[in-house]
Amino acid sequence: MKKGLPLVAGVFLLSAHAGCLNVQAPERVYVGGGPQPENVDSSRVPQTRTHEEARAELAKAYRQIQYLEHDNQRLARKAEDAKAKKEEAERKYEKLKDKYKD
Repeated sequence: MKKGLPLVAGVFLLSAHAGCLNVQAPERVYVGGGPQPENVDSSRVPQTRTHEEARAELAKAYRQIQYLEHDNQRLARKAEDAKAKKEEAERKYEKLKDKYKD
């Protein structure tokens, strides 16, 4: 029995290395009973050949996310400022309307 286990493991490793054994993980694993997520469009994912290329693309993606988050915050502040100016203009309009109504 002691000699059989290494032999089985060796055959397994050789067949896996030679491509005879094809083990794939499931494409999606759902955990929990909630709604299933939408499919992700992977057509824009760049193809990389090396680990370094993949790291560079990932760093590029994180920089883009950081830029977009910063731009989103800037636009949110701009929208809040515009809303405050609009409300102030409406208050001034109402005061003038009441003043000249009489």
